[in-house]
Amino acid sequence: MSIIPIKLPPLGMKSEEIHFGVWLARVGERVLPGQELYEVEADKATVVVDAETGGVLESVVVSEGAVHEGDILGYLNAG
Repeated sequence: MSIIPIKLPPLGMKSEEIHFGVWLARVGERVLPGQELYEVEADKATVVVDAETGGVLESVVVSEGAVHEGDILGYLNAG
């Protein structure tokens, strides 16, 4: 079993305030690489972030509030 942290990647957003929007997958759901996983918002832009790897969404750490590049948002079970 391999638990992989889901981190907020560099998005190139100019805003210093990035807010977590919504998870597009549910805990326990299998996700595929490249599948839309969650949304973040800054100023007037919403960015959809894709899963970098596949697995089962094991848990979520963040479901709202301000986030920064590199923050752990949840975990995937790639096993």
